[in-house]
Amino acid sequence: MPAADLTELLDRITRQAPTRAATTEVARALGWTTGPSRKGWKVVQPTGYVGGMVVPPSADTSAAEAWFDPEGTERGLAGPNAEFPPYLTSLDTALSAVPAAERGGALRRALDHHRAWQEETGRDDATLTRLPAFVIAAWLAVKRDSKMPE
Repeated sequence: MPAADLTELLDRITRQAPTRAATTEVARALGWTTGPSRKGWKVVQPTGYVGGMVVPPSADTSAAEAWFDPEGTERGLAGPNAEFPPYLTSLDTALSAVPAAERGGALRRALDHHRAWQEETGRDDATLTRLPAFVIAAWLAVKRDSKMPE
């Protein structure tokens, strides 16, 4: 993901309520990819109907498109019903996306940015419901900054 797009994503996830589209973009930014299913899932469309019976598809059906997490584990089929971890709504999940050695620093930066956001917007987020998005944003910012040339 280009740095400009990532910067725009970071701004959006910390300023707007979590959405399915934002979660998909976060998953991609964290290294989720799509590809042909290795579990044997196939795209199957019936070739027609004869007398109310379905004519089965030909044997040369293609592999279904699937999501793979950053470790390469197939996590489910791609499409409008694809499910991702709740990176923007669950603090546990957001922290699990950050390597253990980096969690303390990412959480500190997230809390600082969260506090600044509350002061800037005048919102009171005492239950920290928006904190997971700030944790993800802090981690993605670290990844973005480590890739930028000096």
